[in-house]
Amino acid sequence: MEAPSITIFSTPVAADRTAVSERTGPRELRSVVIVAAVAMAALLPIIVFGIPNGADLPNHLRFALPFYESIQSGHFHPGWLAESNYGLGDPRFIFYPPGLYYLLSASRMLTREWYSATILVFLFLSVSGGLGAYFWARAIFNPRVAMWTGILYALAPYRLNELYQASLLSEYAACSILPFVFAFVERVIKRKSIYDVAGLGASYALLILTNVPIAFIGSIVLAIYALIRMERKTLFSTITRLGLGVTLGLAASSFFWTSTLAELSWIKGTGTEPNPYYDYRLNFLFSPSALTNRNTWYANILALAMIGFLLPGLVFMVRSFKREKTNRTLLAASALLVITFLMATSLSKPVWAIVPKLSEVQFPWRWLAITSLMGALLFASSIPKWHEQLRRRLRPRDFAVGLAFALSLVFIGTQIIQDCEYISRAKFEPLTQDVRGAVSFKDWLPTWAREFNKVEKMNAKAEAGSRPVTITAWEPERRTFHVGAGAESTLQVRTYFYPRWTAKADGRALPVTANADGLLLISAPAQEADIQLVFEPPKRVRLFELTTVVSWVLILGSLLWALIKMQMQQKSKAVHQPV
Repeated sequence: MEAPSITIFSTPVAADRTAVSERTGPRELRSVVIVAAVAMAALLPIIVFGIPNGADLPNHLRFALPFYESIQSGHFHPGWLAESNYGLGDPRFIFYPPGLYYLLSASRMLTREWYSATILVFLFLSVSGGLGAYFWARAIFNPRVAMWTGILYALAPYRLNELYQASLLSEYAACSILPFVFAFVERVIKRKSIYDVAGLGASYALLILTNVPIAFIGSIVLAIYALIRMERKTLFSTITRLGLGVTLGLAASSFFWTSTLAELSWIKGTGTEPNPYYDYRLNFLFSPSALTNRNTWYANILALAMIGFLLPGLVFMVRSFKREKTNRTLLAASALLVITFLMATSLSKPVWAIVPKLSEVQFPWRWLAITSLMGALLFASSIPKWHEQLRRRLRPRDFAVGLAFALSLVFIGTQIIQDCEYISRAKFEPLTQDVRGAVSFKDWLPTWAREFNKVEKMNAKAEAGSRPVTITAWEPERRTFHVGAGAESTLQVRTYFYPRWTAKADGRALPVTANADGLLLISAPAQEADIQLVFEPPKRVRLFELTTVVSWVLILGSLLWALIKMQMQQKSKAVHQPV
């Protein structure tokens, strides 16, 4: 009998070598190609008709275009969205995860226009999500079951609705990453390879950098999944490896989330004049608020369609628990499916009231994103059993299950895909410019700012009473002014005040404050002066940017080292094989 081990790292164990060799076979490749093909086919209407015009699309375009321009100018993580609020700006770049916009910017550089760039990103995310689900399921099942997991996840009603109807693009991207995080957690639990720890760190970092609500609830779910999956005899080493992977992920995304936490009190957020639309208590599934809240009403229909879509897997899940010993991974997936669905209903109200920051998720139905992933795995694992059932005999309740699944497919085709407003290439490019500079959500405004329509208008970008002001440069995060001599001591700039703004004249710092509207005021010297106004990040930002770079070097170096070591072992094995 093998003694319990507390080894934290090793090369892949012998049991995994068979799995690796099986993965490289034709069957594995065929399954991967089928998943990718179905994921692309799910977006065929977008390729043919255009980009879905969901409610959140303009907000993503307002973010993506100036973000891309910032990268072009050599500033890879901007902090101030200068054109927002018709030039008053806002700091949303600091608080909204940049992952999707790095991807859109890379695609824009490749395609040289936004329409093709956006469709290319959609295709990439759809295929990534399907292959991520495949990768997770493949750590547990054979290629066929893994293939069906990827297919079902790519076609899940909630997932397609994120793209076609709601334009929840950052959430859609995060849900493409989430299966990889589950896959690496599963692999870390099963193996002692630094490759899997590095993979967990990379995927977890990308999740955080893509969508905060999914990262938050995903972290809770991943912790529950790991607790159910871990074996007692390897508990310490498993927790150590998981902890190291999560720490790497936090470090690799620290340039973003550290600033968010440090500066959260500098924006209005949801604490100032909260909008009932974002109140989680009014957005539970199957609650009376659905009668007055159109958003929740549609979410209820979507949830019913998802139940029908996943019903075949749910039926066999119940049967398996009654008749046979259940795989621990399926047990974990089943538990999470039930938990995440209940979290979307009012039955979970006590949990929402207790867990800190959970209310910031705003919409309980976001939990359906994880329900969809768990359900895809359970449904796929039941397909061999359904095949066996069909060969023996069909009962009336089996027809009912099939009917529910068929109706969910009809809902996907008619209500999610067909009932969608598509924007053609000719209309999309002008739209990208038309939406720029519009008024932002109140939550992104600095705490000192009044909303745009309440701000007293300025005739110029900078004013100092009777003193002449000449603007010599006006860039998003750097402005310079020449102010003539005079008695007026205050220079008012047509930009919202934010604590990162710093002003200097002749190398001397000038006090910067806010007026009653929240516009930026600079205490100017009485004599003629050239004033520089710079949106300058604190020293901690540079520290965590360096931390991020070092962490990614460690992650990528670990992955490369693990691959080299694996190749060397395979060559050594080939050399020592008998002829």
